[in-house]
Amino acid sequence: MFCPKCGSQVPDSAVVCDVCGARLDPEPELMFEPSKKEKEAPKTPPVKDAFQKWAREQGSFCLIAKVVAVAVMLFYLLTAIVYTVTLIVEGYAGGVIFSEFFLKLLTGIVYGVIVWLLSDAVLYLQKLYEMKKKETKD
Repeated sequence: MFCPKCGSQVPDSAVVCDVCGARLDPEPELMFEPSKKEKEAPKTPPVKDAFQKWAREQGSFCLIAKVVAVAVMLFYLLTAIVYTVTLIVEGYAGGVIFSEFFLKLLTGIVYGVIVWLLSDAVLYLQKLYEMKKKETKD
């Protein structure tokens, strides 16, 4: 028999590997039989379910704010590309083009992240308010 952890050969009667100390199981574990409910349940993609759950938790305001954040980042990316092409056509040096492109790109990323984080802060404050409201009722 061989150790499943380190691959060294061990006697068939061994309980522990002499080399690495891993515990050796004499019989492999049998796979469990899924329950009827698991067999009959329709399989939905976990990613789709996770996204829908996340979207419900966000609420409409925070979801719109996140869409705006992504739109701002994409707008600045497009602006950076157009501005870079303009600088290339006008014959500016490579260093100027490079720095201007990344300045505009970084600006868009920063603005987008700020909007995204503000929407998360609003969501957090909403949940905190709901928890306080619930505690006050109890």
